[in-house]
Amino acid sequence: MAKLAIMIDAPTSLCLKIYEIVVIVILGIVYVFLRGSEANPILVASLGFIIALWLILKPSEWAVEGLTMLAERLGIGTYAAGIVGSIMANLPELILALLLILKGQSNIAILTVLIVAGANTLLFGVVTVMQTKNTGHIKVPTTTLRYESELMMFAFVTSLFLLVFNFAENVRLGTQAEGVKIPLLFSIGTVAIYIAYMIFVASDKELNPKQSEELKAEIRKSPGLKWGNIGKFLILGVLGIVLAGELMANGAELLIHEAEISGLKLNEGHIALIVGVLGSIPEWAVALKAKEDPELVFGSVLSSISATILFMIGLVSIFLYVLGREFILDPYGLVQIMLSGAILLFVQSLMKDDLKLDLFEGVCIVILQLIGFDILISV
Repeated sequence: MAKLAIMIDAPTSLCLKIYEIVVIVILGIVYVFLRGSEANPILVASLGFIIALWLILKPSEWAVEGLTMLAERLGIGTYAAGIVGSIMANLPELILALLLILKGQSNIAILTVLIVAGANTLLFGVVTVMQTKNTGHIKVPTTTLRYESELMMFAFVTSLFLLVFNFAENVRLGTQAEGVKIPLLFSIGTVAIYIAYMIFVASDKELNPKQSEELKAEIRKSPGLKWGNIGKFLILGVLGIVLAGELMANGAELLIHEAEISGLKLNEGHIALIVGVLGSIPEWAVALKAKEDPELVFGSVLSSISATILFMIGLVSIFLYVLGREFILDPYGLVQIMLSGAILLFVQSLMKDDLKLDLFEGVCIVILQLIGFDILISV
């Protein structure tokens, strides 16, 4: 199959097949035409979601690969680069949430972030089941146990804090509050914890051994690691992700409007589930593709769950504060955060107990998260 290379000396992920370009261009033209007309909003939203799906998958791959190349250029170890890559994999959902907030859909933005945490939790359970159905168990990588267990505990403590804070607010008000207001300092603190964690991993000499001058010179000469190549990966990746976020945010807005005027039985939870699942597809694609590599799966998926609870929710809260709004977490959203945090604690205890996970434990994680989704979208 013929391919069109976007750049010279680029790895193959920046090479697009001709039919991909033709199909995406045609869909884009049709979408722009329909969006400017009085076409059925559900049709326009669906077409936008299809284009966004491609943009999420391909540009996200470019962005993650750009970060990997940057890490190699700077001498950062593979594990540390994987953690940074998990942040980039979460970028579509973060940008989507921020765009939804700018469009006045704060509730759906918050729900979307929570569903992303749930989708990653479900992914971890599914991959565990897939890996253990033949062998009976999966051995926990030592790097995961060493570097992820503390972060998982912090994420659980964060979710527990919100639960206790919600209880305290109800006692203070003497009634059942509709939601809990997230304090600004709490959000800043959770973001700071995650940043400190990334700095700690990046500075660990065992994970990031010092490179010799000869190796550094060889890396600098590599055509694929030129600054121009790395920049093109990152720029194209981020631009594609931003465009995907805009398409999904617009689709969510169209669905909300259509539900209001036509009586369509589609609540905010359902819409958030659609866009949240779409946004989490990169993590699913990477994890299922590398399901035979426990270290990659454990590191990327568990990091994504912790990053959502500590980093993404914190950033969304800070963004709302800057806009002069409040981050109100309703009781059902609190259930999802608590469920994700509890599952992280559950996994941590299982890993430390016998250094492995079995089929039964994977099935339990899947069932618990499906129950959480049912609670979240049945409001």
